Amino acid sequence: MESMDSIPTGASAPLLEVFASYQGEGLFVGEPQTFLRLGGCPLRCRYCDTKQSWAVPERDGECWVTPFGALIQVAEHELREGPGHRPIAVTGGEPLMWPDFLLGLADVAGDRPLHLETAGHDCDALERVLPIFDHLSLDLKLASDLAQPADGLPFSAGDWDTLRPRQLRLATEHLGRGGTVSIKLLVTKPSLSPDSDSMDPILDDLKRLGPNLPLFIAPESPSDALAPFDGDVLRGVDQLVAAALERGLSPRVLPQMHRALGVR
Repeated sequence: MESMDSIPTGASAPLLEVFASYQGEGLFVGEPQTFLRLGGCPLRCRYCDTKQSWAVPERDGECWVTPFGALIQVAEHELREGPGHRPIAVTGGEPLMWPDFLLGLADVAGDRPLHLETAGHDCDALERVLPIFDHLSLDLKLASDLAQPADGLPFSAGDWDTLRPRQLRLATEHLGRGGTVSIKLLVTKPSLSPDSDSMDPILDDLKRLGPNLPLFIAPESPSDALAPFDGDVLRGVDQLVAAALERGLSPRVLPQMHRALGVR
């Protein structure tokens, strides 16, 4: 872990919004949290429901804040909305685009639990910032769920297969030093097509490198919160659960509860 003297508290990042809601996924589902949504994401998930967060705003925009400025916005929001002192979940976009900001955020957050929601595409940044977070929510990707990202980023199934062992090693190390982890797999209708990449390599890597990592399998939520889940998607969830159990893993099926509740 970097010493506090070396943490760049003046680093800035584009903060698109601060909002209070209930955690909708993973180990802390249902917990009231304050969310910081950072702008900028180099990945292009086809199912993304926050595509407005992909672009990096102009540097002269007022959304750029330091870690201290972000905590001031948190305090102001909680003063208006109440009650305060919730855990802080950093989401995006892709927060790993702003590692200096994340390190500085930990320096000013006091005793608040910090949660990181990420695809883990940049393992150098993930390794650098992970020790200052209490919880890691790692969304493992299928290459077939992504459109072409920015140059030099993981795109093909082979790229993600190469990256995944390091992702899982970092997650396992985080668990070993007392942190908590949620590994997330999303089942979408396109992911079930014959042309989609198989999730078997992900499950094989979890069996080999992260058998103790909590695994959460989520069916893609319908656009209408009151609509039933797609039958094909639910059957795909059943098949994925069976494949995980065959490998000795302990999967849990958990829909995105914030979508079901109609909140962010």
